[in-house]
Amino acid sequence: MEHFETLWEKCELLHKEASNDQLSSLIIDELMLKLNLYKIIDLKTEIPDEERQKIKSRTLGEILLTITNISLKDNINVFEALSLAMQYRSIDHFSIKY
Repeated sequence: MEHFETLWEKCELLHKEASNDQLSSLIIDELMLKLNLYKIIDLKTEIPDEERQKIKSRTLGEILLTITNISLKDNINVFEALSLAMQYRSIDHFSIKY
């Protein structure tokens, strides 16, 4: 089984090999479109739950793939960024909880 970090790096490499010279703002627009699509899918209650879950999973994969493009483009250490975000959120959470 592949580690998440290795998969992330492969996704970044995929963007790099595609000679992606997209502006960060265009990548963010793409991300926003995919997030809105996810939101629409979530609201489509007429789709059977199992099918909707598959569609949401695929869409979330596309969202994550787009985020790998941002992390490559802007040279973001995603482990560090996520770790810091979690630390700050934990502080906020615990200050409210206690």
